[in-house]
Amino acid sequence: MRKNFFSFPYHKILFRSLFFFFGLEIVFHLLPIPSILFRLQDKRLHCLKNLSPFSDPIPWMRLCPNESITLYHPDKDILYKVTTDPNGERVTGTAQTSNRIEETWILGDSVAMGYLVSNEESLPWILQSNLEKKNLNRKVRNLGVDAVGSFGIQERLEEVLEISPAPKEAYWIYHISDFTDSYREEELKVSFKKRTLVRISYALSKYSAVFNGLKILYEKYKPESAENLVIPSSGSVLGPDHPHRKALISLFEYTKKKKIPLTLVFLPEPSASYAPVADSALVKEVRQIALDSKIRVLDLQQPIYKFWEEGKKQIFLPKDGHPNPSLYRFISSEIEKDIISH
Repeated sequence: MRKNFFSFPYHKILFRSLFFFFGLEIVFHLLPIPSILFRLQDKRLHCLKNLSPFSDPIPWMRLCPNESITLYHPDKDILYKVTTDPNGERVTGTAQTSNRIEETWILGDSVAMGYLVSNEESLPWILQSNLEKKNLNRKVRNLGVDAVGSFGIQERLEEVLEISPAPKEAYWIYHISDFTDSYREEELKVSFKKRTLVRISYALSKYSAVFNGLKILYEKYKPESAENLVIPSSGSVLGPDHPHRKALISLFEYTKKKKIPLTLVFLPEPSASYAPVADSALVKEVRQIALDSKIRVLDLQQPIYKFWEEGKKQIFLPKDGHPNPSLYRFISSEIEKDIISH
């Protein structure tokens, strides 16, 4: 005789598993583990565009509007505050900017957004403050979003242009992780399974302490899977059909079509000892693709190296690799000079 679900103890195993799972959830929420608490609070800042599987194919991650959260990253011992405006953009100042006609857009991923630094320490905020001191009537907008690649930046621009005219200038703070992000975004475009897994993972990571705990354990076993990770670039060649090359060319063509004066900003990579390393093979190729596409380039690799060499101070966050406030101030001053000279 065939045993069905209710005549065999499958349902008991299921109920006990669910009881154990929800029991752990209660325990983790009542006695929060700092690393798990950080993950849950950080997800309050992030909203998934196109959460429904029946909406637009790609579920893009965006900052949630009207949030103000102080976060403590226990593994890196950093306390910082993130505030967003009604458009889901990180704020760039406290002064009213409604009378400013011309805008400067800062594009990119976590480096542009200002990961692990407070609002007033982020590049766009510092740039806004510097331009105000020079009486330059300009509104700086922080359009940076965690873990977004070239294709994702193009999608971000399309969203912003629906509600805003083109800026006076736009600066893309290029990050080496964009190389791997292009593979991920290409996969999301073609794989329904991948898109579904991203949506499920987002929902679980936003509400489940157990799920976040498992992710932390997985990342300790496989560090390269961690979020907002700064990974030194390799010497991979961007062939004609490489996803990153195609995404770059598509983005450059789009900005020219929409008359967005784009400037590509290059920063040095952090070494294992957090010293700046300039002119990796990847950066050289991306720079050449930009120049061939008639895109302006602001190469800050050597100026930043000299800045670091003269001061002999850390310019990257320890245990991480993102720029620290000192480096953001230097980058901002260089972009300010570029804006004034052009």
